[in-house]
Amino acid sequence: MLILVAISVIFINTFVLTRRDQSTDQPHENSHKVELVHNQNHTIKPLKPDQIEPQRIQRPAAPDAGCEIDEKCSDDAIPYKVVSGDGIEKYPIICFNNKLLLHKNLKDAKIGRGVNLVAFDGKTYDVKLTETFDTYLEETFFLRTLKLNLNDGDIIILASFDEMTYGLKEASLSILEKYGSQLIKIIKFRDSFVMIGQKGLARGKAIETHQPKSNRDFATAAHISGCAKFPLGQITALSFPSSEINKEGKIAVGTSIKNCGLVEMCKENEFAVHVYTGKDKDDEPKICVDGKYVMAKGINDAGRGINIVVVSNGKEVIRTGHFDTWQEDSTNLEIFLENLEDNVILIAVTFDEASTKLSQHTRNLFFDLGSGTIQNLKYRDVWALVGQKGIKGFSPYEEISYAGSGNAYATPIDKRMCIPQTLKGIKIRPDPLPFRNDKRRDFCSRYDGYGDFCSDTNVDKSLATVSLLNKTLEDNPIYSTPILVIAGISHNSLRMCLETLLMQPGILVENVIVAVDEKFSESLALIDLFGFRGEKTSSSSTYMEHYEKSLNKVWELHPNKDKVIVIEEDLILSPDFLYTLALLSETFRKDDTIGAIQMWNPNSYDNVNGSIDLIYRVDNLFGLGYLLRRSFYDKNMKNSFKQCCSKRVWDKWSFSDSSSSFLMPDISRVFRRPIDGNRINTKYLEVLFNRKRRTSLNPFPALSNIDTLRKEKYEANLIKIINSATLLKSLEKCDTININMHNLIQNQNSSDTFKFIYQQESENDFTTLTPILPCFGLFPIEPLGLYHGILRFTSNKYHFYLIGTKSSLYKSISIAT
Repeated sequence: MLILVAISVIFINTFVLTRRDQSTDQPHENSHKVELVHNQNHTIKPLKPDQIEPQRIQRPAAPDAGCEIDEKCSDDAIPYKVVSGDGIEKYPIICFNNKLLLHKNLKDAKIGRGVNLVAFDGKTYDVKLTETFDTYLEETFFLRTLKLNLNDGDIIILASFDEMTYGLKEASLSILEKYGSQLIKIIKFRDSFVMIGQKGLARGKAIETHQPKSNRDFATAAHISGCAKFPLGQITALSFPSSEINKEGKIAVGTSIKNCGLVEMCKENEFAVHVYTGKDKDDEPKICVDGKYVMAKGINDAGRGINIVVVSNGKEVIRTGHFDTWQEDSTNLEIFLENLEDNVILIAVTFDEASTKLSQHTRNLFFDLGSGTIQNLKYRDVWALVGQKGIKGFSPYEEISYAGSGNAYATPIDKRMCIPQTLKGIKIRPDPLPFRNDKRRDFCSRYDGYGDFCSDTNVDKSLATVSLLNKTLEDNPIYSTPILVIAGISHNSLRMCLETLLMQPGILVENVIVAVDEKFSESLALIDLFGFRGEKTSSSSTYMEHYEKSLNKVWELHPNKDKVIVIEEDLILSPDFLYTLALLSETFRKDDTIGAIQMWNPNSYDNVNGSIDLIYRVDNLFGLGYLLRRSFYDKNMKNSFKQCCSKRVWDKWSFSDSSSSFLMPDISRVFRRPIDGNRINTKYLEVLFNRKRRTSLNPFPALSNIDTLRKEKYEANLIKIINSATLLKSLEKCDTININMHNLIQNQNSSDTFKFIYQQESENDFTTLTPILPCFGLFPIEPLGLYHGILRFTSNKYHFYLIGTKSSLYKSISIAT
C-alpha cells in the first residue's frame, strides 16, 4: 500500500509521454507458454522501432472538427487526440489520424460508463472495433477483448467515462501493462484516464495520463494529444496459459469402482457419480462417473481450481476440463461453459482454492446451469455441483462448505449419488444457505486478540440489530437519543461492549458514536464492522482527558439534543439497558432535578440479591453507563470538567449543583469488567469491581415504583415507608454478612421492611454506619448510594433503610417500632 501511495504521489496529475528508448527489457512471462484456446494472435518476431522503415501514412488533409492539435506531424507519424469524460455531463473524445472516431454526436456512437475503446490494426491502422465496457460492474468482456480479439502489435486507444475501476481486477490491470501502461494500477475510484498502447508493448511505453479525483465528486478530464510513431516500442508476442481440456478419445480413465461406491445400483435412466473436493492442498479432487474415475490426481490434469466433467445425455463422458482459477483469470472457463451443448450434464468440484480469480460472469454461467450457491464461494471454500445446460431452476445436486477463519480449509464434500439423465430443477433451494460474514472474516484475518469473537463457531454470525418488540415504545425518545461510547485502550473490551449494545432491542446504529483516541486506529476498524460511527479525538494523555473531548464531540454533533447516553470503557450492557431507560424517560423528562439516570449500582453484589423492579434516587453520580441531561452537563461539567470530573468516577465526582440527584436501579444494568492490580488504590477497586456482582439478565423487567420517583413524591413515599418499617434497635460491627441477623429476620413474619438509625455528628459523619455495611454484604469501605443520608437497598426480598440522624429527612421520621 505504501508503495502504491508513493507511486501515486509521483504520477498524480502528470502527463506521461513515454520516451522511445531502445530498451530491450522483456516483460515477465509465465513459464507455462501454451497457445490459448481460440487465440487469434499471430506469432511475430520482436521488432525494434529502428528496424522498421518509415512509411508515408495516408490521412485526410484536414482534421475532423474537434481533432485539431497544435503540433504538426511528420509523414511517418500519426496525429492523435484523446480526452476522457469529465463527470457525467462531458463525454470522452477519441481522434486518430485526423479522424473523429468517438464522440457523443457521431451516428451510432458507443459511449458509456467505464472504458471506451477504439482498436486498430497495428499494420494498416484500420479500425478493428469500437466498443464500450462497463468496467464499473465487471471486467469479463473487456479482458476477453484484450486477450483474444486483438493481435500482437494492434493499437488500442481508451478513454474513461464516469467510473472505470471498480470492476477491474488484477487480470485486466496486468494485461493493460502488457499493452504498455505503467499507470493503470494507481487509478482510483472516479479518476480520469486515457491511454494509447499496443498489444505486446513493454510496460511504460504507452502514451497515457491520469487525473486524480482528489476531493471532487469526479476527476477533471485527462487529455493527451500529439504525434505518434508506431510501433511505440519493441513488440513481444504474447501467449497465455490455456486450460487443460480433454475431449472424447483423449480422456484418461483412472481407477474403476462398481457403481462409484454406491451400495445400491442406480436406475436404468440414472448413472452413478462420486464427487470429492479434498481436505487440503496435499489431497486430491475426485470425480467418478458410472464406475470410472475421470478426475483424480494425475488423471485428466485434475488440480487446484475448478475441475469439470461433461456427460452427454447418453451418459458418456465427452469432455473434461481443469481451470486454475486461483492463478489464472476465468476467460477460458467462461468460453468452455458458453460452448456447452444443450442438455449435457456438467459435474464440477473445486480443489484447494478456486475463488480468487473466478469472475462474476463465470458465476452467472454456473447459475444458469442450476447453481444456487456459487455466488457465495470465497477463499478456500469448497463446492460441488451437478448441473445441466437448460435446467429450469436450481439443481438438487449441489453443496458448499465454508472455510474456517484465517487459512483454514473447509470440511471436504464427499458425496455419492445417482444422477438422472435429465435433471428436474427446483424453484426454491432445498436448504437455506448458511450465512457467511465476509466482513467479519476479513477483520478477524487482520487483527488478533478477539478470542471467541473470531472463532470458527462465531466468525460467520451476523452482526445485526434487534427490532423493538414492544410496539408501545416505538415513539419513546430514548430510541432516538445519541449514544456515546467512550473507548479505552482494550480492543477486546470494546468489542464485548459493542456486541451487547448491538443486541439492545430497538437500537439504531446511526445513533451510536464511538469516540476513539487517534492513537488507537484498530478500534475504528472494529467500530465499522459493527456499523457504528467512529469519531477520532486528538491524542490524550489520560482516559479522562479523552472523556472530556468525547463529551464535547457528541454535543457538537448533536447540538439540538437535550440528553445523551454515555457508556464508558470496559462495560457489558444488560439486555434491558435501553428498555429500562425507556421506562424511566417520562419521569426524567418531567423532573429536571434528576441530572442523570445511572445504570450501575455499587451495592449490586450477588450476595445482596437486590430487587430488579426497584429504582432509587441517590445523591452521587457513579457514572459508567448513564443517561445525561444536557442542562446538567452545561451547568456542572462543560466549563468545569477538570474541577468536577478529572478523576475516574469512583474517585468521587463533585458538582457545584447540590440540588440535583440521580436515579439508580437496585440491580445494575451494566457490568464493569474486573479491575487488574496495576492501579492506584487497588484494594478499594478490587472490592468494588472484582467481588461477584449481580447484573440484570431479564430483557423486559417491570418497574414497580416509577410513579413515585419524582422528587416530592419520592421523599413523601420514602418517609411513609420508613415510618411503617420495623426498627432494628442495635447492630454491631461486622466483617461479613451477619447470619444471625438474617436468620432472626427470616424467622419472624411480621414485616419485610426494616430501618436502622445510625448516629451522626454532622451530615458527612458515617463513622457509625461504615462498620455495619458488611453485615448486609454492601460495599464495606464507605457508604455508597446515599440519598440525603439514607442508604436504601433490598436484600433477599427484604427492604432496608439505614437513616442518619443528620439527614434532612430525619425530623419527619418516627423512631417508634
